[in-house]
Amino acid sequence: MKTILTYFPMQRFVPVVCLAVLLVGCGSSAEESEPETFEEIQEVLKGRRAELRELTQEVEMLEARLAEINPDFAPNATLVSYETIDTSSFTNFAQVQATVRAAESAMATPEIPGRILQMNFEEGDPIRKGQLVAVLDVEGTETQRAELETAADLARTVYERQEKLWEQNIGSEIQYLQAKNNYERIQQQIKAIDIQANKRNVYAPLTGTVEQVLLRTGENAAPGSPILSIISTNDLQVVADAPESLLSRVKLRDNVRVRVPASGVEFQAPVTRIGRTVDPANRTFEVELDVPRQYIDVLKANLLAQVEVLDYRADEQIVVSQDYIQQDNDGRRFVFTANEADGETVARKTYIETGESFNNRAVVTSGLQTGDRIITNGSRGLADGQPIDLSRSPQETAAPEKLTTNG
Repeated sequence: MKTILTYFPMQRFVPVVCLAVLLVGCGSSAEESEPETFEEIQEVLKGRRAELRELTQEVEMLEARLAEINPDFAPNATLVSYETIDTSSFTNFAQVQATVRAAESAMATPEIPGRILQMNFEEGDPIRKGQLVAVLDVEGTETQRAELETAADLARTVYERQEKLWEQNIGSEIQYLQAKNNYERIQQQIKAIDIQANKRNVYAPLTGTVEQVLLRTGENAAPGSPILSIISTNDLQVVADAPESLLSRVKLRDNVRVRVPASGVEFQAPVTRIGRTVDPANRTFEVELDVPRQYIDVLKANLLAQVEVLDYRADEQIVVSQDYIQQDNDGRRFVFTANEADGETVARKTYIETGESFNNRAVVTSGLQTGDRIITNGSRGLADGQPIDLSRSPQETAAPEKLTTNG
């Protein structure tokens, strides 16, 4: 019987072995029950990884034996891209939820009770300070004034007669004073009625936009109860509820980054006000900043926003993308670096420790130093000591691979 050996480069052979493992696993799954609980799945995954490691080691041994038998056989070097490690500054930002608000708002409220006869605005209408908002029914007031006018005529007649009698030394002084006082009292009541009648008109206290109409024509309004709300559209603010842990980080006039997802707007603005108290319910304090003029017409009040506050900064740090960091089965983090060995370039598994991280970037506290070449694209599936080809320059690097767990 004739035996035929087919030689595969390592990077081609390992996927074939992995596929075989998967096929074997699929075949056995038909006979064994599928894992359901978290612990069962973890146990199966642990076993599969152990099998894969054993097969990978066996492949490496077979390739080494083949290389001894046939010196022309050697795994092809894997093409990878790299970056040279250098120090840079690292910043970490805390994201805080915020709301876009009108800088000014006011309520149009009547001073007297009455039924609304006329409402002149709808929601969304522009409005100017001093414009007539609504007219109230003061029919009862007019009736009361007519009655007072009649009483005033009688009081005036009595007063004038008592005055003439008093001038002629007829009648008592008390009668004269009572008549005079009664007439003047009714006159004051008429003036008060007139002032109240003038309050039938409700005027806008602010220039802006009608945000909400609270009462409609025919409904009864009460003194001090709003019938319409107005917001100023000339100025907008972003108000964030920052956790108390950031109290020492936020300073007046500090520039912060703001994102408004619904409008796709991003900008930087200085902090204009910091709340003087911490809300005991949620342990937050208010941070306010003004929206730049160029975004006033784009943003709307009550939109949700995100404020990024500088939480941490360090200079001269080794910072790498988290897409290049992998984990072994023990949870230890590592990256692959390019090193020279026996006249060729090989990949070395370099264990690292990380510190602060933000926006998919992490500070490496140990394991790397400036000048190291970290493998970026092509690092997935590499083995420690595997030959690599660095012919591809860092500028040609495509989008980095996604972070996965490497056994």
